[in-house]
Amino acid sequence: MSLKTTTYTLEYPYTRTTGPVVGRFLTNLRDGKLIGVRTGGKVICPPVEWDPETNKTIEDPDYVEVGPGGTVKTATWISQPTRKHPFQEPFAFALIELDGCDTPLLHAVQASGPDAVKPGTRVKAQYREERTNAITDVYFVLEADATDQYIEPGPGEVEMTEHLISIDFEEIMAPQRLRFIEGLKQGKFIGGKSPVSGKVYIPSKGYDHIERVPMDESHEVEVQQTGTVCAYTIITPVQYYGQEETEPYIRCSILLDGSDQVLGQQDIRDIPVDEFRAGMRVKAIWKSEAERDTSEIDNRWGGTGACLERWEPIDEPDVPFEKFSEHVF
Repeated sequence: MSLKTTTYTLEYPYTRTTGPVVGRFLTNLRDGKLIGVRTGGKVICPPVEWDPETNKTIEDPDYVEVGPGGTVKTATWISQPTRKHPFQEPFAFALIELDGCDTPLLHAVQASGPDAVKPGTRVKAQYREERTNAITDVYFVLEADATDQYIEPGPGEVEMTEHLISIDFEEIMAPQRLRFIEGLKQGKFIGGKSPVSGKVYIPSKGYDHIERVPMDESHEVEVQQTGTVCAYTIITPVQYYGQEETEPYIRCSILLDGSDQVLGQQDIRDIPVDEFRAGMRVKAIWKSEAERDTSEIDNRWGGTGACLERWEPIDEPDVPFEKFSEHVF
């Protein structure tokens, strides 16, 4: 079975106050200007709240307008930008010493290729039409490609700034998890049977975590498609960034017949809340093979992805609590 990676995205909006120094800098960016602060005989951009040589607070900041032109000191070419980069086509990150400034500013330069951005290259600031009170309101182009811009000053001072914090990372899927996924695509539940205790875990982790012995493909078994509800929660979705759920629903754990570990994270949307209960007997109803989607399954969360149409009650007596109590958590 070929290796497969899964991509995780951790993303959330982050709002913070700017303070007097950063706020002053962002206000000027919004209004089409770059400023630094004079301290210790040098002009530093972006402005700072303390002298980097003495670590003393700058009590009465002397703000100085710098740029809009500058000289590239060094640069690196970004040939494959990510979705979070300031440009979606290749560009350069460069240390730019702005005119009237003594320290370089790290920023993005839009250019035709890596040979266009070298030490000594002259660049000029350009401002985006839609500005969001962030450092990305400005970018740089080669001085010969720059255009004159008129920026209408905005109202008041920038006191708050919001950023969408995000990180993407990839992980190789474990082979036993890939086989579990393949089983779901075929309409099967695949678990692992411990060679020591004989207990069946679903999905298999590749080891018996109680007996501490490895488990491989030879220990995998098909688990039945009927089971018992062990525990459930009625979820009323809280609205937050990225939330797609709007209506209450049930999420439950089901102990499949022949298994010794519950199958968690099962969403119930077709059984009325007042009829749902622990001990209830249910069976899996699968989507058509073409509709089964396992893209949300990873190494951490088993679940069943979007492979099931629903869980359907079966005409059998409820299982007494004492028979599944050890699986309630």
